[in-house]
Amino acid sequence: MKRKMQLRQLQHLVALAEQGSFGRAAQAVHLSQPALSRSIDTLEDNLQARLIDRAYGTVRFTQAGELVLARARELLADAQQIQRDVLQLEGLAIGSLAVGLGPFAASTLGRMALSLMTQRHPQLLMRMEVADTATLSERLHRRQLDLFIADTRDLKKQPGLKLARLPDLPVSFFVQPKHPLRRLKQVTLEKAMRYPVAGPNLPTEVAAYFDSQIQRDDRGVFNVTCDDAGTLRHLALTANAVILAPHAPALNTDTNALVPLPVAGFARMQTHYSLVTLAGRTPSAAATVYTRLVTELMGPVRQPAGR
Repeated sequence: MKRKMQLRQLQHLVALAEQGSFGRAAQAVHLSQPALSRSIDTLEDNLQARLIDRAYGTVRFTQAGELVLARARELLADAQQIQRDVLQLEGLAIGSLAVGLGPFAASTLGRMALSLMTQRHPQLLMRMEVADTATLSERLHRRQLDLFIADTRDLKKQPGLKLARLPDLPVSFFVQPKHPLRRLKQVTLEKAMRYPVAGPNLPTEVAAYFDSQIQRDDRGVFNVTCDDAGTLRHLALTANAVILAPHAPALNTDTNALVPLPVAGFARMQTHYSLVTLAGRTPSAAATVYTRLVTELMGPVRQPAGR
């Protein structure tokens, strides 16, 4: 049974052409001369063609040998380029990364991680999108995302997903510094609802908990729902809205110029972030670096358990 042609045999053929003799070629590729001769013989057997004319003690390539030699040089150059490309990819000099983020994750981790990744790896192609957990999960299954970070309390058990819980962050209500509610000794949810209350789409159990805490039946707690953190901040600054957002000053730029508003009974709200990937899928170098970066950013956060 004939064996398949190997790249190593093509390397030996090119070395023979460059060195001009079996002896010098054998030294160049660190083989004995008989071993090099056997490699060339095997290559000829596999191709069923004479490549080298060994008459008169010289190395002369036949017409078939010249053809194979030219293709061998192309293949070896391509192989070297593949190695260079892989090294570049592993070093993030090339490559791409598609990350999905839930609304809260986008306003905290998203921008800072994106900034650091682009600073450290300016040639990396990056795409980030903000959506609800169900949409992000669907896009991950379709291989349109490499990973996503979101609140996973609503994520139903799905085969093929790998969840890595991230440290919890406190969640607070925020208002602009001169908001009338700040003059009260105690703010209840009912009093807060005298003003617009805005927040992102919440996990089902969290939204149900909020609605269970009020007596009104004309509206829910949140009469403005928006997944864009910048817009929520704008509402707080321009419309006296009370907004819900993560309370992580080092990570969250959207609460700059706002102040936390303590609301009775809601002092221990927490995020429930997870980093979600496809199980059994080897992450790209870019995804591995991004995951490590997120872990570093959230590493110092140590919060007690809460809602």
